[in-house]
Amino acid sequence: MARIAYVDHSYHKKTESTGFLPDMLRRRGHTVDFFWDGAWQGGAATPFSQVAGYDVVIMFQCRCSATKLYFSKLHPNVIYIPMLDAFEIAAGPQFNITPLLAPFQGCKILSFSSAVHSIATAFGIRSLHVRYYQEPVACVSPTDGLRGFSWIRDERYVSWPMVRALLGETAFAGLHVHIAPDPGSPAPSLPSKEEMRQYNITTSTWFENKQDLLDVLEQSNIYFAPRREEGIGQSFLEAMARGRCVVAPDNGTMNEYILHGVNGLLYDPEHPAPLDFFRFAELGETARQSVAIGHERWLAAEDRLEKFILMPAAEAYRGGYQYTPLRGSHQYAPLRKRIKNLAFMLQTEWLWLPVWRRIKALRAFFISAKPYR
Repeated sequence: MARIAYVDHSYHKKTESTGFLPDMLRRRGHTVDFFWDGAWQGGAATPFSQVAGYDVVIMFQCRCSATKLYFSKLHPNVIYIPMLDAFEIAAGPQFNITPLLAPFQGCKILSFSSAVHSIATAFGIRSLHVRYYQEPVACVSPTDGLRGFSWIRDERYVSWPMVRALLGETAFAGLHVHIAPDPGSPAPSLPSKEEMRQYNITTSTWFENKQDLLDVLEQSNIYFAPRREEGIGQSFLEAMARGRCVVAPDNGTMNEYILHGVNGLLYDPEHPAPLDFFRFAELGETARQSVAIGHERWLAAEDRLEKFILMPAAEAYRGGYQYTPLRGSHQYAPLRKRIKNLAFMLQTEWLWLPVWRRIKALRAFFISAKPYR
């Protein structure tokens, strides 16, 4: 049995949203030790020296501090689990995603999103794509009218005004607004007194006990997903598992689980417009059925997942393409080959990137100034 170091984002210590993977590994006889990363809130990252002695090192949505650029040079079996929302795909092409993945060249990536799997594969990194589903829950949804649940987590992405636009003039028997912003997010916009009356709104803040949150959720039949993008999406998956009609932005990972008008509702977050909630009961039940099928597939994939985690990186890459890091004898390669090397470009972008941007600007200027014929 393997000794596994599980380096995780410390916020998950409170939410317990990532425990499904360590639970599976422990159930199969492996030892899993947690290391909580606090770098996201100004704390310290876990030094790689603390986990180097384990058989497997898993980094979930965070990165150990290390003296070398590539973790593959430090350990034979490192697995990175990035979250799709870290790439900010929904925001458009606004930054270079290379720094997120370059340190894991030669390692393995576990992808809980097909989009992440595609990105990792394009970078030449061995990736396994598995889609996680929770176990379906047998609970009855309210049938006495529309009853919604909305969690305001980050005003910049899914706000109350956005949810209000989706409601339109539809009459709701009740709407619970859970006001629990993520750390670092701005103060949320709140419903007006008139809106509180119109939609029969009740509110809450952070629950100390998760069961209290689930009790409130069970009083609803429509769940408004709280984020514009998700890494996995445990909150909306939990709602689907309970037979709720999930309303979510048409972005990952929501649109990897939800087919609009079949097992939920998707909308354009840039142009939210009133939705038709008439078939909420049918959509919610189909959502529960899709989770039941997905959960069976997740359980069936456990053997393949365990094998991938325990497999040394060298074996995972055998017979396939592998990106060659800029290390060892490679550092003496001719300049034309080094320019093609991703790590070399990353390390020297302070030098060539301003020049490249200037060339692009001049090219755009001359193209726009060229007269039409």
